[in-house]
Amino acid sequence: MPTRRQFLTGSAAASLGIGAAGWKIGAAAARDPVIQFYGATRLVSGSCHLLETSNGQYLIDCGAYMQDCGDPETWNREDFPFDSRDVRAVFLTHAHADHNGRLPLLYARGFCGPVYCTDCTRDLSQVTLKVFEGDEEPLYTQDDFDGLMALVEAVPYNTRIEREGIAFRYTDAGHILGSAMVEVWVDGRKIIFGGDMGPMHSPIVCRPTQHYEADAVIIESTYGPVGQEPIDFEDFGRRINAVIARGGSVLLPSFAMHRTQTIIFILHKLVQDGILPGDVPIISDSSSAHDLTRIYDTYREYYDGEAKVFLESLFYRGDYQELDARVSLRRHESEQPHEPAIYISTSGMLEHALSPKHLIKMADNPDNAVFLVGYQAPGSVGRSILEDARQVQLAWEEGYGAEQTTRLQDVTLQLEVDQFTDFSSHARGQEILEWLGEFREVGQVFFVHGDAEQSTGMAEQARIMGLDAVAPMRDQRSTISGDRVTPGASPVLEPRLERSYAPVEQ
Repeated sequence: MPTRRQFLTGSAAASLGIGAAGWKIGAAAARDPVIQFYGATRLVSGSCHLLETSNGQYLIDCGAYMQDCGDPETWNREDFPFDSRDVRAVFLTHAHADHNGRLPLLYARGFCGPVYCTDCTRDLSQVTLKVFEGDEEPLYTQDDFDGLMALVEAVPYNTRIEREGIAFRYTDAGHILGSAMVEVWVDGRKIIFGGDMGPMHSPIVCRPTQHYEADAVIIESTYGPVGQEPIDFEDFGRRINAVIARGGSVLLPSFAMHRTQTIIFILHKLVQDGILPGDVPIISDSSSAHDLTRIYDTYREYYDGEAKVFLESLFYRGDYQELDARVSLRRHESEQPHEPAIYISTSGMLEHALSPKHLIKMADNPDNAVFLVGYQAPGSVGRSILEDARQVQLAWEEGYGAEQTTRLQDVTLQLEVDQFTDFSSHARGQEILEWLGEFREVGQVFFVHGDAEQSTGMAEQARIMGLDAVAPMRDQRSTISGDRVTPGASPVLEPRLERSYAPVEQ
């Protein structure tokens, strides 16, 4: 069995004996498979792709809609445009809520087949689905959650499996720990569902698996047709150090899963390298983030080589969430220390939870700073701040679940606002096009998981490579024909996400 690293270097195809003809199963297809796109179509969130085959229907992801759809509460509660009871199996790519958030609802509406995913995704989903359920009016019940999780079956990376009338294999997507691309062989066609694809260089996780042949590829387009920017975490550390030196604190609004763990990892490397002072408090205030961090610590065999070496060094003291005893958990927003500190706080777009509370308390001090380290969806508070809004409404939440109350507070921002894209767990458009350019032959390409401008922009660039590429609309049905081409060279794209600050002298 090839290692994950063999897949990354391209040697796996040879080691498995897979040639051009090996991608197809069956002498002849009873019918051409059809993909129906029900989510993440010209949107980032709501991933949901239905695969119709001669053997029945299969679902790839069943995610929740987020702020980018405009009305997530309504969209998440709407009926599925298919009968949940007819779905034979679900292939889950990873544990983000926009990919798994409606799975318990699918179960509640009659689905009873297996849910395949990696073991790490299974364990992370135990936390992320619990967090997502806790709205004022829950989307699903505890029984729905328990019933859904009883259907989950973990599968290994890089192993072809034949079940439920279909053959499939999970390979590393390099997006978050446990994330996967799903190869499916059915009706004489091979289809790759990419889920979310990570960048070629990202802390902790391995690089995304390079594939070489497919009749169809469904791939993300979050950042659109932009070039790869140089990654400079030392610059990030110097920016934080400048804020701390002037007596201010730094707020890092962060997603609880992967982004928080990556930030903790990078901050401690910056301390070890002397970029940041060792005595600055680093405070992570999300109990969910700490639960997820413990799971990350459990699956260290999936880390990349650099992370393994770093965490096995003397600097590592046995528990990722307590690295060098400098990351502390403070569960209440009133526990802000008076001295300068670094706050890692949910949510990443400043929409809910504790991030808005920290921002309210820090907003009137120009010595403080908020550094946005993740994607900011259109319509979110984070996107408004990036677009230079200085008068914003922030949500102050109290309680949890049915007891939760929310009041909106008008806030004037006087603190520094910067954006850092180095922490993104999504590949830039340049990387995705180059990944497609490595295919020996490929059929239809569908760009999903991006707003209309980004997904259509990626399709346009892929067509320059000679590919049959589109950005599907919601409810679109596409028949997988099996016609393949050899892609041309990928266009060279210019970076579009430029930093808004001057570099700091060392």
